[in-house]
Amino acid sequence: MRQEKENGTQAIERALEVLKCFMGDNNNLTLTAISKKVAIPVSTASRILGILSSKDFVQRNEMTKRYSLGKNIYLLGYCEKQQDTLRKVVYPYLVKLRDEFNETATMYVRDGTLRRLYEKVEPEKNFRFTPAIGSEYYLWAGAGAKTLLAFMQGDEREEILSQARALTPQTIIDKKILLEEILNVRKKGYASSFDEYSGGFTSLSGPVLNGKDQALCSIGVTGPSARFSPEIIEKLADRIKTYCMEISSCFGWPGPFPDSDWVFPVLGKA
Repeated sequence: MRQEKENGTQAIERALEVLKCFMGDNNNLTLTAISKKVAIPVSTASRILGILSSKDFVQRNEMTKRYSLGKNIYLLGYCEKQQDTLRKVVYPYLVKLRDEFNETATMYVRDGTLRRLYEKVEPEKNFRFTPAIGSEYYLWAGAGAKTLLAFMQGDEREEILSQARALTPQTIIDKKILLEEILNVRKKGYASSFDEYSGGFTSLSGPVLNGKDQALCSIGVTGPSARFSPEIIEKLADRIKTYCMEISSCFGWPGPFPDSDWVFPVLGKA
């Protein structure tokens, strides 16, 4: 009986290790690749994947013979997200941004050296920015990226910026200019991106901070550049800054700082 229990525990551990193979950018793997990653025989990997597939935790593309995560994994993630305090606090502000500007409001979180779309609220009737929740984006381009970079340690930021390359003709890859834009997030309270990540799209984004001067997420608005007039940009920038300060206060941020020229000064230097 004890041996059966140990075997059952081992089987569960192996199944969990198989699921962990799909973390990061690895959501399209062959059976052989999974076998090597978990260091188990191909036959064992095949049996585990068969069980996971039958329960919709992974799925197999019959044409490519590759595996990816199944719908039940995403359903579990959605249930967890529903419990998330940060999302619950931020979501009403995304709705406000969507309703006032009739563009897609977004929330990004840092995920290692990437940023991930954690939530979005789209306009019902408008050509819009429509990425899938969970989508990954580079952390060195775009308004949301600049927002998160502004609150990282110098060595972390340097490592990420070293990966920068042009995505469009407008992508900022000059390190001096990019660092200046990142620093301006603290001063102005928001970042902007004009056709820098994807041609034809403009984004404005601001940070949500905690009491340790850490960025919990960024919130912002993205839409076709043609609809972002100077007047709209000015109004949107002010609204994002105001909302970010309100939300940050809910998570222990000590501001606002009326005696500082900076919206988000370095702690201890207000």
